Amino acid sequence: TMPVKQLLPAEDVDGTYDLKDLKAPALTGFALRTFLSVFESSFGSWIYPILAQQSGVTQVLHGVSPPEAPSFLPELPVPEKLSEPECASFTAYANAEEAFASVFKDGFLPKLDQAGQPALTTTPTASVRDYFHAYSTGSLTPTQAMERLISFIQASESASPPCAWLVAWSRDDILRQAAESSERFRSGRARPLEGVPFIVKDVADALPYPTTAGTSFIARRRPVKVSAPFVASLQDLGAILLGKSNMHEIGLGVTGLNLRTGTSRNPWHPGHHTGGSSGGSAAAVAAGLCPFAVGSDGGGSIRIPSSFCGTVGLKPTNGRVTGRGGVEIDCTVATYGPIARSVEDCALLYAVLANQDQWVSHGGQQLPPPALPLPLLPADQQGGQQGAGAKSLQGVKLGIFKQWFNHSDPEVLAACNAALELLEGAGACRVDVVVPELELLRVAHTVTITSEMHHNMQDVWDDPKQRAHFNSDVRLALSCVPHWSPADYILCQRIRTRGSIHFRRAFEKADVIVTPTTPCTAPPISPAAASGGASDLGQTSKIMRYAREANFIGLPAISVPVGHDSSGMPIGLQLMGQPWCEATLLRLAAVLEGALSSRQQGQQQQRQQGQGQATTRAA
Repeated sequence: TMPVKQLLPAEDVDGTYDLKDLKAPALTGFALRTFLSVFESSFGSWIYPILAQQSGVTQVLHGVSPPEAPSFLPELPVPEKLSEPECASFTAYANAEEAFASVFKDGFLPKLDQAGQPALTTTPTASVRDYFHAYSTGSLTPTQAMERLISFIQASESASPPCAWLVAWSRDDILRQAAESSERFRSGRARPLEGVPFIVKDVADALPYPTTAGTSFIARRRPVKVSAPFVASLQDLGAILLGKSNMHEIGLGVTGLNLRTGTSRNPWHPGHHTGGSSGGSAAAVAAGLCPFAVGSDGGGSIRIPSSFCGTVGLKPTNGRVTGRGGVEIDCTVATYGPIARSVEDCALLYAVLANQDQWVSHGGQQLPPPALPLPLLPADQQGGQQGAGAKSLQGVKLGIFKQWFNHSDPEVLAACNAALELLEGAGACRVDVVVPELELLRVAHTVTITSEMHHNMQDVWDDPKQRAHFNSDVRLALSCVPHWSPADYILCQRIRTRGSIHFRRAFEKADVIVTPTTPCTAPPISPAAASGGASDLGQTSKIMRYAREANFIGLPAISVPVGHDSSGMPIGLQLMGQPWCEATLLRLAAVLEGALSSRQQGQQQQRQQGQGQATTRAA
């Protein structure tokens, strides 16, 4: 028995940075399966206390007593009037098509058919704007485009090793949708997203495909009768469903490793992970298969793969997007959200996702309507100035908790600091903030999300034969839950309340809180892990260092690609916002994306000039 520390009220805590690198053995293949077998036996009651002590779980569950009442859902107050500078809300229309049309009619985004130039981006893959332009000019039909994508999918699956971005797709269904879209363009009846391809993480329902949640058994137990509301809306807007994307089993993992459905391969380097759990969605977008995809995020599952694959990923405020139409797994910490190749495409998908009858908070309060930046333009189109020189973020305060921000690999830190300088060049300013007790949040989120997953898989878990169908890493994580008590879960919800207060105090000084999205780039896939599975608690904890807080507290957060390491792997910067302020995050992300693109273009011009001067001297 350890002494219990009575914690001061959260309002009275100044605090210091307390997150440390977690040291734990990495297990793969036979060693993992052997350890799992022993852990699930009677010896588990001897082994668990040692693991819990080493990982800091015991010190939290049995070592602290917070005075705050528990919050069993994120505590997200709804202000009487939400004010986001340079942003405006769009109304709750009768359907998604009306809402989507208003995004252009009311000037939230440049009209697709009138824009002077494509949106700036740091990725070369086709955007929604590119598809619209190709179809409307007649240079390409949806059928021709989808035939090319089918060839792309086939090539990705025949690669060695297979890319494993999709777990279900149908050539006939894709071509059927494409033929309908082609006919609509011919007859002048094209809808706003006509012929634009998209994919859906395989935790949401999308007919005609089953929903597996990355398992080998859920589809048999849960037949799909209707598509999720946002999937149906995207198709009503004309978008073409390519299929279902791969994921870490039941979302309980951050690498994308999955022996049941195949391990997704990073398009920047097939020997590296995509991140998880929405790895298939992020990888497919990064590879150019589609301009946007639906993901879900319970512990960084949109933002981590977006960082690893170089895409834009938005985790909305918990409760902003409907949770209907999917497998319920981690109910109080997860939300659906967009993954896209650019901020503009991310905003387009968000406009659809956020307009699905979700107008009341978990607590029954009327939500502020969704908003977007007005207008969402690249930095070099604002005020006629160039790149980050446009002072479009004047007065925006970027909250930096220095010790937390700096707790990342050197190349990640350098790229994120350079991105901060671009935001400052656009008029934003840094302010110091402190978020105490991040270690308490780490443990509380871990216990909460794993307990909720175990609860929602209880009937499978209770049957030893069914339990054996889980991947070993997921099964090992779920095996910890029987060692926790209801009192442990309640304690974690007290910590959730406490964490909400800490972040609320930080936001009194800042408009957004900025961190790297992940402290490292995508780790390599070891051959032993690819063939026999892997459990690496130290790696998992490191990858989630900046991600779990937004889930547990319920805050919106976005990951924006800001560069690459020396191996060419992408690096992401994360912006965390106040509840319901997704538009502010999209605004900052758009300015940063434009500034990065301008910087990239400037560097390219300098290289070309240098090469030209060298050629002249040689002549």
